[in-house]
Amino acid sequence: MVSKETGLRQKIDEQEEEKHEQLPEYHTPLTMDSVPLSTEIDDVSGRSGPYLPSCYRVYDKIKGSIHLAFLSHSCFILASAFYLKLALITLNWYLYTRRLGVPEEVLDEDTEEVWKSWTFTSGEDYMLDEWKAYRVEYEFFYIMGALFFVFVGFLDLFRYFDCLNMVLVFAGVAGMISALSTSYYASTAWDFVSVHMFLIEAINLLHRKHNYEGLACFRIGDFSFLFGASLDCIGSYVGIAKQEGLWVIQMDVFACCLWLLSSLTDITAEIYYLRKHWNADGRTIQCY
Repeated sequence: MVSKETGLRQKIDEQEEEKHEQLPEYHTPLTMDSVPLSTEIDDVSGRSGPYLPSCYRVYDKIKGSIHLAFLSHSCFILASAFYLKLALITLNWYLYTRRLGVPEEVLDEDTEEVWKSWTFTSGEDYMLDEWKAYRVEYEFFYIMGALFFVFVGFLDLFRYFDCLNMVLVFAGVAGMISALSTSYYASTAWDFVSVHMFLIEAINLLHRKHNYEGLACFRIGDFSFLFGASLDCIGSYVGIAKQEGLWVIQMDVFACCLWLLSSLTDITAEIYYLRKHWNADGRTIQCY
């Protein structure tokens, strides 16, 4: 009797082990069957029950959502496009002011007091109005780009339930503070914080595990985002040293192009996966 119970228990244990081996890797919701987060946590940490069960129940309902995935990708595209527009505006303003002979120190400080002093001494009063119009446009595109990155951070937090996604939220908030800062040093300092947060997010993306056909395309996007964030960090070091010039602005334009490439490759990989696995029988397909 005892040996029969022991054999039955061993058979049950073997079935449980096979079941756990078949589960998808944690952080990889791209599967045809939905696995509750509580099951994933039991498999990873060995706990008998999930921590904060109410939060996990919410996550189980929304993880792998097609709508949430495409909303996140769309916000990423918009954020990258706003940042690219911002870089192009900055490049155009720099070239325009240099053609007019605006001193380099005025462009470096870039505050209203400095521009008022220069326009008063040079007699170029109209330049103050043009600078104000440029600053309004600059702040608008900077804030919009940073705001959409905040949206991406929160949406990915809902999709993955990973606190590291808050890094993108902090990066966007720091970017908005930088845009609204009135002094050169405050703006440069907050921009320094923002771009390094983006770099941390890029590293986090590279460590995220994927298990599907669109992996190569996503990896192209991840490396593009990492390279672009690294270039922005270099630009922030130059900004702190007050050695900015045309090459820094051009590098920023190239970095923003890499971010836009990253956002486009992400949504392309998502569409590729969905088109390949879409079934007419109505089965649910989860997104990256």
